[in-house]
Amino acid sequence: MLTIRRNILLLITLFMVGCGWHLKGQVELPIGLRILNLEASAVSFDTQKLLKQALLSNGVTLALDAPYTLKILQDTAKKRTLAVTTGARASEFELIQTLKFVLLDDKGEALGVPLEVTTYRTQLYDNDAVIGKAQEEQNLRRQMKRDNASKLLQRLQKVSLKRSES
Repeated sequence: MLTIRRNILLLITLFMVGCGWHLKGQVELPIGLRILNLEASAVSFDTQKLLKQALLSNGVTLALDAPYTLKILQDTAKKRTLAVTTGARASEFELIQTLKFVLLDDKGEALGVPLEVTTYRTQLYDNDAVIGKAQEEQNLRRQMKRDNASKLLQRLQKVSLKRSES
């Protein structure tokens, strides 16, 4: 009975691996990008931490003498009004979080143009719950930064390193 369970578990595992299933946020980066230098001094500590976490959890080794540098140029947060009440007060906002970055080779030359990833969220607003809505916005911003870090990894997955390797 134990061997049957073990075989079924093995079969399910093989099936999931074979069909391309993987954990959310896991990206298979090119071999050349598995050792990176992260230069993120232009962004907040929170963004730096989320980026490092995303890179490390995807098997990237961070080293100062890496052949490629991921330079984070900008992390911007915008907010715009989507809807207003009859009393001309905002009732719904769109939150926009954009991360701009570029990949540099060992000579410090950019491998292409700077890239951007952007995440959008909608937040309903209530003037009677200002403190709660401010906390909600902070939580949404953190999730958006985490999503941008994941999108950055997906962009890195598609990078062609041919120019530097020759």
